[in-house]
Amino acid sequence: MKICLINSLYAPYYRGGAEVVVENTAQELINQNHQVVVISVGRTNGISVEGNLTIYRIKPWNVFSFLDINQRPVWLRLLWHPLDVFNVSSYFKVKNILAVQKPDLVITHNLKGIGYLIPRLIKKIGLRHWHTVHDVQLARPSGLILFGQEKPFLIVDKIYEKIGRRLFGSPEMVISPSRWLLDYYRARGFFSKSQTLVLLNPVVFKKVDKMPDNKERKDFVQLLYVGQLVGHKGIIFLINTCKKLMAANWRLQIVGSGEAKEAVEQAIEGDLRFELVGRVEQQRVIEYYRQADLTIVPSFCYENSPAAISESLVANVPVIASDIGGIPELVKDDFNGFTFAPGNEKNLLEVLHHFLNHPENIEALKKNCFVSVRNNSVANYVKQLLLMY
Repeated sequence: MKICLINSLYAPYYRGGAEVVVENTAQELINQNHQVVVISVGRTNGISVEGNLTIYRIKPWNVFSFLDINQRPVWLRLLWHPLDVFNVSSYFKVKNILAVQKPDLVITHNLKGIGYLIPRLIKKIGLRHWHTVHDVQLARPSGLILFGQEKPFLIVDKIYEKIGRRLFGSPEMVISPSRWLLDYYRARGFFSKSQTLVLLNPVVFKKVDKMPDNKERKDFVQLLYVGQLVGHKGIIFLINTCKKLMAANWRLQIVGSGEAKEAVEQAIEGDLRFELVGRVEQQRVIEYYRQADLTIVPSFCYENSPAAISESLVANVPVIASDIGGIPELVKDDFNGFTFAPGNEKNLLEVLHHFLNHPENIEALKKNCFVSVRNNSVANYVKQLLLMY
């Protein structure tokens, strides 16, 4: 079978979990002897072929490339977004690719940067279409909803949501990694005639060696943050909260990069309890989970299915996370971690002290971590997808 995957970004470009999901899905489909066509944004128009994988990079016309969106000022993004939604150049570039490749199935993921005319195109030319949601970008231009700011606060948001709902219509199948995100869209009138499937994002299982039982490891609890260094991910909140811990038996490693890097450096300057590792290649992140006792996900935004949680659980590392969005579907209190009220410093301090004062409680949860995700392999993910074909 020939399957076309369309996502804004594809390796070597990454912005979040969606790119990892698409790459892993493509590789597993190839492992199962399917032909895979990937369409994503590039610096130039181009095509590369390697065995059963064909990758098309397209350069849609706009005021700047989606690859640079995080570096552009807000006023310029306001011009970029409407041009992106109705991107005619993307429409015809994708149309030509689909006409040549004639896939049996098209699975779209994030389309920001390619344009929201693509679902209509797929329907018009009569191809089977499934869509996978990863965040709220069809209803909010920013793709973010912050805790305490759930209602659209600009008329632009309401217009954008209405346009997104109209352009996407109802693909044959809509796949969501969390029940929360699917319910969010359904409550707003999206995908009214689509079949739906809640399917947790796939994870890659890698062997994680047990840390040696040395003196240094007995002295403190290693906390870990993995993710973008941006305000809505709660990294500054986490640092400031940790500084108020009464217990001294902890260290926090921070893995990631982003616009708040300078603020993070200032917040931890001279404090040896914190270590800013910076950006790490995806394949090396496991080395930091290997050293960790607890992973912390302190998001202020409504997360769907954070990759850091699944990666941590695969490594048998319990997770402390904000009780928001789809996170409670992954983190279960007193089973594989603990949740706390978003942005609630007192609540997070209570949870951290619980584990720092009784490190044995961490060991009790570790046995349940891998159990939580053992059925979420890429092979099982693709199997569940193809069962719906």
